[in-house]
Amino acid sequence: MNRTPEFVLSLIAVILNTFIWLIQILSALTKVSWGSDDLAFSMAYAIGYGSIYFVMLLLLWVGTFKIKNNSKGWGIFILVMGALNTLSVSFISGVLLLIAGIMMLARKPKVNKQ
Repeated sequence: MNRTPEFVLSLIAVILNTFIWLIQILSALTKVSWGSDDLAFSMAYAIGYGSIYFVMLLLLWVGTFKIKNNSKGWGIFILVMGALNTLSVSFISGVLLLIAGIMMLARKPKVNKQ
């Protein structure tokens, strides 16, 4: 089955998430390098949040390219990540992932009657 719409929606969302992650890490690291008052907090934020978000991004990139295989498991994963992303800073990418996950689970393959 052709999963191009799901793939494109998920790819746009993952690219947006990657840019948001880079911006947040760079802003936390510039706070550290400029010598802010809460240096320990900024460093812990950059390491902790950055590593958790990186693992999530890595799994989202894998899930995006596994959509073409018609896997229900990756469709559920994309749906769950979309729900989690709508509660965070990356609301737009979360909505895109939700739509892609719902389409992945709801669309049925066409049956050719001959």
